[in-house]
Amino acid sequence: MRRAIGLLATAAFVPAMAHAQPRWTFCVASSKSGADVWITDVFAAERSRVELESAFKAMLERSGAAGADAQCPQPREDKTDAVNAQFEAEEFNRKLGTTLHTVSAGELPSRQ
Repeated sequence: MRRAIGLLATAAFVPAMAHAQPRWTFCVASSKSGADVWITDVFAAERSRVELESAFKAMLERSGAAGADAQCPQPREDKTDAVNAQFEAEEFNRKLGTTLHTVSAGELPSRQ
């Protein structure tokens, strides 16, 4: 009986432990004309995509990039996957000839 309770307790905590691992993403935004693109470095996502995109867009608007379309990919468990996706996004925009502006994820407003 104790063994069964122990297994149940362990099984109950495993999903919580797995959920506690960081999930990684980055954000990218494009000006209305498409001539300028802003991209963050990869960071641990501590909020929903909607909140991240809103915070990134607000930060860009405060810096004079009003109307930029901000997007943050779905956070990933594997940081390497997120870094590779961010690298591909940078390369894609360089090939298009856009002016690429790198933004530190630390500049994103923290969760209120």
